[in-house]
Amino acid sequence: MEQANARRQVEEITALLQHGRFKHAIRITTPALLQRLEKCCTAAACSVGDKQALPVKKCLAFDIVCHELDMELDGLVLQVELPLDYPSNSICRVGSTYKGSFCDVGERISAFLQSFTGCECLETIFDWLSENRGTLSFSNSDGREGMAECWVLRFNHLLQGPEHKKEKSMVDVARKSKLQGGLLWGTPGIVVIVPPSTEEDARDYSSDCRDIGKRADGVEAIFLPERGLEQAGLGGLAQQKRGGKIKDMDTATLRTACGGDESLLKQVLNVR
Repeated sequence: MEQANARRQVEEITALLQHGRFKHAIRITTPALLQRLEKCCTAAACSVGDKQALPVKKCLAFDIVCHELDMELDGLVLQVELPLDYPSNSICRVGSTYKGSFCDVGERISAFLQSFTGCECLETIFDWLSENRGTLSFSNSDGREGMAECWVLRFNHLLQGPEHKKEKSMVDVARKSKLQGGLLWGTPGIVVIVPPSTEEDARDYSSDCRDIGKRADGVEAIFLPERGLEQAGLGGLAQQKRGGKIKDMDTATLRTACGGDESLLKQVLNVR
């Protein structure tokens, strides 16, 4: 990644985060990378040319939560990713979900941005939303593209700590069963089970928890965005790196797993 592109990306994102209209709608999904690039650009500003390559392989990314924009676009979340050669040789990539289901708004924005190659165009996304909000239909194919069927188990409470033996047993059973997912501690307590674990695995785990003395209020199937699950580190390679342990979640992690969609988060939490 050229230093010039890194500097321009950092400056553009920083400007959005300081903008009165936009700052509350921006959720950085690669915060560690952003901090790293900020430090690299500051340290190299006086001594390294703009063509100097930085050892970066991951792309900066953030979500735009549109219900924060006061545009009557509740439920719409844009996922924005900045390629390594943005803005010098490419445009940003834009995906979108509406109430947890993938929709075509991101594709429409991406098509519009094609003519801005070589230019910073993040603020243009907001201009497009403002100009086209009355024409958005949020169409999607079947509401399931890019989504993964997951299973939610809700408990009256799940308390963390070695003194809470039932909860510790729940975590141990999940690991022995090679269950994929995450656990939200607190009241209520939530367990989210994700593929490749199955509904049968979820129901077996619910039965195991009942034997331990922790009774779930059922097993509910909910579709969550695959991209959100990956970013939240639920299942997959992230779980392998944890030695097979399901992820300890806080509400922010669960929100990420829901793709930043507040209505989907409320559905998982069973908040009306």
